[in-house]
Amino acid sequence: MKITISAKNTELTESIKGYVEKKIGKLDRKIDANITADIILKIEKFRHIADVKLNVDGEIMKASESSRDLYSSIDLVYEVLEKQIEKFKDKLYKSKRKTTQQEEFAKTNTDREPVIIEEEFIPKPLTVEEAIMMLNEKDKHFVVFNNSENGKVCVIYRKKNGDYGYIVTR
Repeated sequence: MKITISAKNTELTESIKGYVEKKIGKLDRKIDANITADIILKIEKFRHIADVKLNVDGEIMKASESSRDLYSSIDLVYEVLEKQIEKFKDKLYKSKRKTTQQEEFAKTNTDREPVIIEEEFIPKPLTVEEAIMMLNEKDKHFVVFNNSENGKVCVIYRKKNGDYGYIVTR
């Protein structure tokens, strides 16, 4: 982990520098990644502010905390960053898990060849309204019927938006 520390309106003592390196350095153990940290310590009136910007493999995490003591500000910003890293790890875990599940699903689908089942079907003579009623009653995806008005074989189906599709053969 590469740590860069700078100070504004205060002197950067060795004890503060060592404390920051020790505390922020613990974040390196939380995640196995390339981490760089830019830390700015400031004093504005009675507030001691610790601003930290972490770069974790291209993912930027920022945190800023203030208190009456510089050491407690560093502790507070460490806790915030620790939570952000845990969220980042969860996000990585879920995305890796999702891709492995998709790969497994793709493997299972390509391992077997699709089976074609042939069924003999005699379309009943119906009107379009009767076919829609049958589609809704039997909770089917489509209904094949012989249109009683024009004598042609037709298909009525339900679209994703709730509308109906109507196919007429020649």
